[in-house]
Amino acid sequence: MTSRKTTPAKRQVERPSVRVPRSKAQPAIQSLIKTGILDRQFSVITDDQTVALPLMRDPNEIEIDELRKLVPSASLGVEDFEPRKRHPRTFEEALAERLSPDILSRLPKSFDVVGDITILELDSGLAVYETVIAGAIMEVHPNVRAVFAKSGEVSGAERIRPLRYIAGENRTHTIHKEYGCLFKVDLSKAFFSPRLSTEHQRVAQMVEKGERVIDMFAGVGPFSILTAKRLDEVRVEAIDSNPQAVELLQENVRANKVESKVHAHLGDAREVIRKELFQSASRVIMNHPSASKDFVKEACAALQPSGGTIHYYTFAGENWETDSRNDIEHVVKESGYVAERVLGIHRVREVAPMRWQVAVDLEVARGQ
Repeated sequence: MTSRKTTPAKRQVERPSVRVPRSKAQPAIQSLIKTGILDRQFSVITDDQTVALPLMRDPNEIEIDELRKLVPSASLGVEDFEPRKRHPRTFEEALAERLSPDILSRLPKSFDVVGDITILELDSGLAVYETVIAGAIMEVHPNVRAVFAKSGEVSGAERIRPLRYIAGENRTHTIHKEYGCLFKVDLSKAFFSPRLSTEHQRVAQMVEKGERVIDMFAGVGPFSILTAKRLDEVRVEAIDSNPQAVELLQENVRANKVESKVHAHLGDAREVIRKELFQSASRVIMNHPSASKDFVKEACAALQPSGGTIHYYTFAGENWETDSRNDIEHVVKESGYVAERVLGIHRVREVAPMRWQVAVDLEVARGQ
C-alpha cells in the first residue's frame, strides 16, 4: 500500500473584512488604501459575484461612510484570509528558513553574474548546500538561468577558470551587457570577469580622438569595444593568443558594429607587436595581472617614437601601491625605456584576503 503526499493547507488568519460586488472591487480598494486600513499582508477572497477585502482593523464610521459613497452595497464582517506569499528580496532571506544561522553566516556576500549565469565561490563546507543556495538565487533573481561554482583558479595561457555546474541550464555561454555594449561570452572558452566592468569603462574614457590603442590581452573584447564605441576616430588592435577568445571577439566586434575600428589579431602579443605593430600605438592595455611583467618590453616597443601610456595590471599585497609602482618602473627601465610619470594607481578588486589586482597608468618615453 502506498501513501499519497498531500499539500499542507495554508494557515488562514481571521481578519475584519468588507465584501463588495466584483464590479466595485477597484473603487473599494482605492477607498481602503486612502483611509489606510487595507491589509496588504493577506490575499483577497473572490467568488463569482463578490470580493472580500482584508482590513487591518474594524473601520470607524467616517471610513464606512467614505466607502459606501463609492460602494453602497459594501458589507462588513469577519473572514479567514490566507497570508500573501512574500517574495524574498535577497537570497539570504530566501534561505532563512532552510539553513541554520551558522550556515547562513558563511554564505558568500556577493557573487558574479555574467549575462544570465551566476558564479558562486563557496567554501568546501557549503558544498552539501550548494543546490539549495543556487535555488534561492534563482528564486530571488528570475533572470538567472544557470548557476555554477568556481572549482579552481584562473590559469593557463587561455586564462580560463574551471567551473562546476550546480543548477539551472547546464551551459556556459551567454550574452552579457556592459555600458550599452553586448558581449557573447563562453566561460569555458575565454576569460571574462564582470568585476572589471568599471575598469573597462574607466580606461575607455581616457582614450582620446585619433589614438591608436593596443589591447594586448583582449579576451572577448570589453576594453577594445567600449573604447571603439565611444569614439568615431580611433583604432584598436585587439590581440589574444586564445583562438576561441578571438572568435568570440570577432563576433562581438560585428555585434557592436565597430568593425572599422577594432582589428583582431590571433597570437602571442609579443610576436604580433614585433611583426606588425612596432612603434605604432599611443596607448597599450596590459590586463594580464599574473603575467604582464613578461610583456613590458614589447608593450614599450609598441609605443610610437614620441612615447605613450601603458595601463599595467598586476597583483599585489599589503604594500600594493609602492610594490606595483616599483614593479612596473623597474621593468620599463630594464627594457631600455623611461617611466616618465605615474598618472594614477589604484586597487581594482580584491582577489584574496589582503591581495588585490592593481592598475598602474604610466607615461613611458624612449630611453636615451
